[in-house]
Amino acid sequence: MKPVRIFIFWSYVPEWWSWAIVRITGRQLPDMSDAWSHMGIAFEFSDGSNQVFEALFSKGFTGPESMESIYEKIKSKNGKIAVIATGIKEIYVEEIYKRCESQVGKLGYYAWQLALMWFYERIGRFIGWKIPHSPDKTVCSEAVARLVWPHLDLRDEIRTEFDEVNPCSAWRKWFKTKGRVCETTTI
Repeated sequence: MKPVRIFIFWSYVPEWWSWAIVRITGRQLPDMSDAWSHMGIAFEFSDGSNQVFEALFSKGFTGPESMESIYEKIKSKNGKIAVIATGIKEIYVEEIYKRCESQVGKLGYYAWQLALMWFYERIGRFIGWKIPHSPDKTVCSEAVARLVWPHLDLRDEIRTEFDEVNPCSAWRKWFKTKGRVCETTTI
């Protein structure tokens, strides 16, 4: 059994912190589909099973767990999720999976980065200020952006550093480069 495909998932649950993230970073597309507060990376294995990794506020970089458990958590909170196949070639999938495994329990969550991202979105990007790099801590969108690079670049013209990528900017970048023709699952 080996990992053969990579997916990125975006999610939103109706809680105050999710609303704040979307309020600051989202709803910039004409259809307002960029209204996400969390991201993670999922792997499909040769036997059809799957595993998910994500950076969580309370746990840091964590996984693996099943996509079904992610669906259940989001559904129980009346949230929404979109899962998109990345198209990263199979020859790179196992290496990315091993990087995920190596970061579990070693890469903490950087809660302060959320405040720095808020400042960056509201003021910093207009004055040329950058979010300082934090090599031993991450947030969900930064973790995914680093893991899929250089096969996919989720940074954009404004958020040129991985630490600046947020779920909504990554969604916009995905559709700017890949278009809306993709394999998507939503619950």
